This record gives sequence, structure tokens and C-alpha cells, in this order.
Amino acid sequence: MIYLSNINNFLEAKNIVLKKKILSLWEHYDFETIEGKKLGEADANLIQLPAKFNVHDQSGAEVFHIEGVLISLRPQYIIREPTGAELGTITKKLVKLIGTEFWVEKNGVEFMRIYGDFTEHEYNLVVDNVQVASVHRKWISIRDQLEISITGEVDHRVVLGAVTVIEHISFTERQNKASLSTTASKKAKKEKYSQKNK
Repeated sequence: MIYLSNINNFLEAKNIVLKKKILSLWEHYDFETIEGKKLGEADANLIQLPAKFNVHDQSGAEVFHIEGVLISLRPQYIIREPTGAELGTITKKLVKLIGTEFWVEKNGVEFMRIYGDFTEHEYNLVVDNVQVASVHRKWISIRDQLEISITGEVDHRVVLGAVTVIEHISFTERQNKASLSTTASKKAKKEKYSQKNK
């Protein structure tokens, strides 16, 4: 009964705060109520490729998990029930004139679109042209925090899984850009040094 109660509390919450914590080898997200009560958490090993997130409630019971797809032209992740059944597959897509969007499909049929300003962590989740959830960043906070508001009829696991994936992709893309910038800077310094010593 405690197990079911914890999962129900997690999946019935309409307003959830996601707190991000990035360690050297781990990516960690806490899910809390607006009042600060912990509902669950998501963890991923940054060394593992493709990334896999395990999402648990506060008692440690698995609520769902997320698996990255290794062979894919675009970033793609499958959200699954603890049994392994697919809840949805989220894919990052580039749309002409619009920019980046994320689509969620099941059995090859799209049922959700996610659009907005992903750089600023402000975006909406839409099903059948109706907004079912929204995400925005809490600016006054010590850690990176997002407020997730679920307003429509939708599986909360899909919403929470999609937000986790989007934030993971945003983090890894920033990390890759920073790495490329550092490599380019080192290369420029090396070339400058070589020219001086010719």
C-alpha cells in the first residue's frame, strides 16, 4: 500500500519542481512539490552510451525508465514502464521556419509536440493542438530549477520523461560546445606558439 501510495502521489501531482544536479559522472534530477516535498528522482550515468535514466519515487520503487537509442539520425529516447512496455518515443527534430521541436510518438504515430525556447527552458507540451503541460525556469534559485505544470489529460510519466530528456539533451549539447571551444582555443594557442618559434 505504501508502494502504491508513493507512486500515486508522484503521478497525480499537477505542479512539480525539477531540480538539476550535475556531477562529474552522474546526471541527477529531483522531483518535488511546490512546497518542497520530494516525490522522486532520476539518475543517469554520463559514461554510459546511450544514456539511460532510471526514475524512482521517494521509496525507491521504479516509476518508469528512459533509454537512449544508439542508432538514430537525431537524438531519440524511449520512455518505458517498469515492465518494459513503451509509453512513448521522444525525438528532437529541426522544423523549417520554426527551429527545434520535440515530437513524441508511439507505435510510429505522433501524439505530442513540444515547442518553445529550449535555451531558456520555457516550452509547452501539446496534444491534439491542446496544451497539456508547460515548463518554465525558476530564476531565483541556488540550483537550476524548472516548474512543470500539468494542466491536461496526459500520462504524467510521458511529461516527466520528456522534460528529463529535453534537459539532458540541452546539457550534453552545452557540454559538447564547451569542449569544442576549449579544443579550438588550445589549437589556436599552439599554432600561435609555433609561428613565434619559426
